[in-house]
Amino acid sequence: MTDLFANAEAAETTLVELDDAAKNDTPKKRKNNPEKLRHQLILAAKDLMIHDGIANLSIQKVADAAGTSKGGLFHHFKNKEELLSAVIGLFIALLNTAILLEIEQSGQVSGCFSKAYAKVMFENHEIGLNSEWAGLIRSITGDALMQAQWSDWLTQKQRQFAATDSEARHLLMRYAVDGAWFDPTLAEDGDKFMQVYQAIMAMAD
Repeated sequence: MTDLFANAEAAETTLVELDDAAKNDTPKKRKNNPEKLRHQLILAAKDLMIHDGIANLSIQKVADAAGTSKGGLFHHFKNKEELLSAVIGLFIALLNTAILLEIEQSGQVSGCFSKAYAKVMFENHEIGLNSEWAGLIRSITGDALMQAQWSDWLTQKQRQFAATDSEARHLLMRYAVDGAWFDPTLAEDGDKFMQVYQAIMAMAD
């Protein structure tokens, strides 16, 4: 089966390179590099969504943060919904890459996807519950567009790993991880955080 996010690792590498380069670029220079500006707009939207909330996100705020005009933004995204889709697409691509790397190391054993999903969410400080993305993760269920993208990805993963992750305990693991999203204080209590993580991973045994 074709993985919709097979190029996620390349996307992640490109994102890091563009993010580093953007720190040394002026807004004028970014306008002359369409692909770089597109990524800068996605990063700006992501930061604003996390810090200000999706409801307070505006096209003007994103354009200002990226150092361009509304016209420059509309050259890449037709509307706010398309921009939101790009942000959640980036998150899913990064998450997908991290999970597949974990599975590559463990092999396709029983519960490999569910265990990798839990491990990335609890141990990966770049994309998991201890990362700056945590606020966005909690916002997914509150937005129909992002929820649909998330459900599409998860459905594909469930089909891809049906042979290893179809038992009820694997489903419970994923439900438990998703439930941890909704407790913003969990990551603040290191002991409790690890206890929850260990309890989730024990379901795989």
